[in-house]
Amino acid sequence: MAATVGAILEAPVPARRAERLAASAPPAFRLAAAVATISFATLGALSLSCASPDLSVQVLPSENVKPPASLGFNPEEALGRGEYLELENLFRSMPSADLDSNPGYLAAFGKALLARGDLDAALPVLNRAIEKESRPVRRGELEWALAQAYIFWDEPELALEFAQAARSDGYGLLPGYLNFLEAIRNLPLYAGPAAGETHDAEFSMQGFDLIRVPVQVNGTDSAAILDTGAAYTILTESFGKAVGVREIPDSKAFGRGLHTKEFPLTFGVIDRLVFAGFAVENVPVMLMPDDALRFVTSRGEFPVPMVLGLHLVKQFRVGIDYAARRMSLTRVDFRGARRDPTQNLFVARGRLFARTSINRYGWYEMLLDTGSEPTMLTSTGVVRAKLSASGKFYPKTLYGLGKSQAEWTRVDGVTIGLSDFAVKFQGLVVKEDDGALEDGILGNSFFQNFRVSIDFRAMRVSLEHP
Repeated sequence: MAATVGAILEAPVPARRAERLAASAPPAFRLAAAVATISFATLGALSLSCASPDLSVQVLPSENVKPPASLGFNPEEALGRGEYLELENLFRSMPSADLDSNPGYLAAFGKALLARGDLDAALPVLNRAIEKESRPVRRGELEWALAQAYIFWDEPELALEFAQAARSDGYGLLPGYLNFLEAIRNLPLYAGPAAGETHDAEFSMQGFDLIRVPVQVNGTDSAAILDTGAAYTILTESFGKAVGVREIPDSKAFGRGLHTKEFPLTFGVIDRLVFAGFAVENVPVMLMPDDALRFVTSRGEFPVPMVLGLHLVKQFRVGIDYAARRMSLTRVDFRGARRDPTQNLFVARGRLFARTSINRYGWYEMLLDTGSEPTMLTSTGVVRAKLSASGKFYPKTLYGLGKSQAEWTRVDGVTIGLSDFAVKFQGLVVKEDDGALEDGILGNSFFQNFRVSIDFRAMRVSLEHP
């Protein structure tokens, strides 16, 4: 008898994983994707120093956005466009025999559920796809997707299990990353704050249009940038050594900045991090060369000893009042089913993307990045939105991680919509696509026009115009 869609979704989880799921209760979180080279493209956005283009704020209800054309039967392309809600609806309505007999359909369905943050629903679907997939390379991709998901849910032991399986199937994972997972497999990550605990805190922007918050790392006072575009919390090597971060032996890997220049990094753990009124224990971090977090802008040099990345930030429901320079954080549990049709935040390859419109057409995937001053499109986003980029360079030179450099173009008269509002930019930077940023980046030039609420439990970002 052919399995129904419901039967696939409700298939039993392997015993060991089921026991871990039943026994675990800490709020979820996610660490970055780590393949042969770990990509942290968005961290370089800290360096961008373009003057804010002229803009205007508009009301744009979601029902006034023209949705994408019918998917047809090309789920891989739909995944690439971030059409996760549409894919889920497609597969839930598909005849069960068609779905269960096609490992490609099962894989796309499971990846769409993972992007929604629904690991419990995705696990049996992807396990079914792995069982039916005869190609080791494709199995390795799916096993790595599940490893990333378990990292996201603060389950490093299960993440290690799937990562090892992916490597056995030929997926190119660095040994240093596996050593990192092995070292933290039994740690209670992000321990300390109770569910529902809430604190308000002030922040500054200090002329760089970046959110800077006071922190205390293992008893040492400092400051950090709130950077949802960085998967990990990151420290410079010298600062990490000064504050006693526990560096994990044999955890060497490599990262790439905004302009693809590689630099070495290692992993470590902060024993106690205090910020915004919270004391958080066992915080996984990356340690980077000092130059990698020293940015040169037209307004001067901007050294950054530390950024607070997505893995930490997503432990909380976050409210940001840019005008008042205040934020509110509440400890939440990320886990749970995702069936809200208005969900507008998704996780892909360890990064947080918002579902946006461009010039009133949907939908586009843009990185939600509080660590970027400007909002920008990628060349892929420009092509998808059928825009015309100027051949002129604007600005002339931008600096990123490792003091790498690049020249960029621009587009004019672009309206970007999110959560019932839109911002029209007269001039918007265009980044040459490197395959890591989908259609673009939503930076502080967009968000500082609003009071922003990021709810990781509901996977929604909401805006309120003052």
